[in-house]
Amino acid sequence: MRNTIKITWYFYRSILLWCMTINMVCVYFLLRGEVNVVGSYVLKIMSYGLVIGFQYYNYNANKTFFYFRNAGYNIDRLYLYALTCDALAYGILLSLLKLVEYWVSIF
Repeated sequence: MRNTIKITWYFYRSILLWCMTINMVCVYFLLRGEVNVVGSYVLKIMSYGLVIGFQYYNYNANKTFFYFRNAGYNIDRLYLYALTCDALAYGILLSLLKLVEYWVSIF
């Protein structure tokens, strides 16, 4: 299990910048009131497809993923683990932002 977490982190680092950028864009639209929470998750899920396509097209994924394949990990599972962790982190970020927004409205 420990190696799976480490390998997933190494895999996630290659898409970390894109995921964080998309997180900030979704939070921006959410705080402006243009989308609701469900809409921001829909935007996030659609952007996952863009991230995967961009990574495959620009980084030539057939050569990049040899390290993970040789380690015995399935690329589809690594995508699932990394994007699930990213979605959970986004949910925690939204919860904290809504909590802070509520506290600010009280005081």
